[in-house]
Amino acid sequence: MAPHAAEKPLVSFLGLGNMGAPMARRVAAAFPLTVWNRTRSRADALAPVARVATTPADAARGANILVTCVADAIALEEVLGGAQGVLGAIEPGAVLVEMSTIGRAAAREAARAVEARGGYFVDAPVSGSVGPATRGELLALVGGADRDVERVTPVLQTMCDRVLRAGGVGQGQALKVVLNGVGAHHFVAFASMLALGERAGLSREVVVQAFTSGAFASPSYVSKKDKVLARDYGSVEFTLALALKDGALNLALQQEVGLTLPVQREIAREVAQAVAEGLGDEDLFAMEKYFNPRK
Repeated sequence: MAPHAAEKPLVSFLGLGNMGAPMARRVAAAFPLTVWNRTRSRADALAPVARVATTPADAARGANILVTCVADAIALEEVLGGAQGVLGAIEPGAVLVEMSTIGRAAAREAARAVEARGGYFVDAPVSGSVGPATRGELLALVGGADRDVERVTPVLQTMCDRVLRAGGVGQGQALKVVLNGVGAHHFVAFASMLALGERAGLSREVVVQAFTSGAFASPSYVSKKDKVLARDYGSVEFTLALALKDGALNLALQQEVGLTLPVQREIAREVAQAVAEGLGDEDLFAMEKYFNPRK
């Protein structure tokens, strides 16, 4: 049930990966929090600031707002369903905020399941990496009914310095998929043109300086500058395997709306090949190693 107006809502956070853990810590600084993670040790690390739940159902009991931040749609299904899943224990009137990147179709399916149990659903995938998550500087891309979004906005604002409304349920996911499509162009362009520049005899430092200070500089390029110069792709903020998953969501959205984008499809094919060659667990800018394997 909704708390009294003078009380803070009870929040549960499920999914404490590279992004989820710093996001949950920020929520814990402002709201009473319960956490759950499939690997228990990640949840135990937050025990000083949050109650640790034993199952997703345990996390759901008594919570007014639930936040999920998991790898993909399959992981969300596992958290929601089953004998110990969220759906078996969600409180009537509670709002589930899905902050993973799972695509519009999966978000709408999850919303139907939550609403069938008397809850409400908001999709709010985020743009940003581990650094912004730690600092509370993410961008939330939000889809849902106005009243539900208003209820969860104070929680979102602990993690995000910007909240962008995209429309009804699923539209936050649609916007995230579109935005990630732009991002795919960015990192593949950077990696491929860096390879071309070096093959043409340009120094790595000069090419990277041009990319990060010229007319086409972007925050994603600037934030990766030191990593790229050091060829440090093992300290991961976002893996190529996850970029491949996001590419598949983009292709699915293209099919859903009846639009074919050949360049995006070719980018997805290149990323898939890089993952097949063993780069999936490295940072997404490791695409450079795919285009320039001799380095």
